[in-house]
Amino acid sequence: MQKITQVLILLISIASFSQMTTKDNIEIEIKKSKLVDNVSVVGIRQLKVKSDELRKVMIKTKIKSPKDNKTRLSGFSLIDEENKIRYRLADYKGYTGFIGSPELIPYRKTELFDKKGNPINYGPPFDKSEKDIFNDYDIDGYVNFEIPVNFGTKKNPNLSVLYFGQTRYKKFTGELFFTLLAKNTNLVYQLYYKDEKISDIKF
Repeated sequence: MQKITQVLILLISIASFSQMTTKDNIEIEIKKSKLVDNVSVVGIRQLKVKSDELRKVMIKTKIKSPKDNKTRLSGFSLIDEENKIRYRLADYKGYTGFIGSPELIPYRKTELFDKKGNPINYGPPFDKSEKDIFNDYDIDGYVNFEIPVNFGTKKNPNLSVLYFGQTRYKKFTGELFFTLLAKNTNLVYQLYYKDEKISDIKF
């Protein structure tokens, strides 16, 4: 009986550890975390990791938020406490069910222009009205890690960091993708939303 009680206590503590309600009243539950294939295509289709020094990871979440304060995806970050690195969300896919197109909502941080000086009209949009809040929650002593995407060519690069906007969903499944330094993927990370720790994460 004592052993059964101990097991139940352990299961309860694990369940509560992977679910949290933030001070914004957003409920975030961690369903799964895993390494994913660098070659596979997900989300915006711009995230193609070609370097052996980098590795793509995915955290699957269930999120519920108030209708007047929906989740801002750029508020998510993954913390490597040992090496003092704070990773920006690199890709995102959200959905409420198996039917219909997934929500992607990427934006460019930088307005890019072609050789004639005209704004480029392909790829994720540049929109000042969609606020990127990633840098609002910088941590002293930590380096922000973000990889610009090339919207030009290898010979004539046209680079911009991407961020993800505010979801239109109140209750949804969110797949959060980060690009980590491969040599550090065996560590325990911390998933943050804004300045609040959601859970420890192991890949």
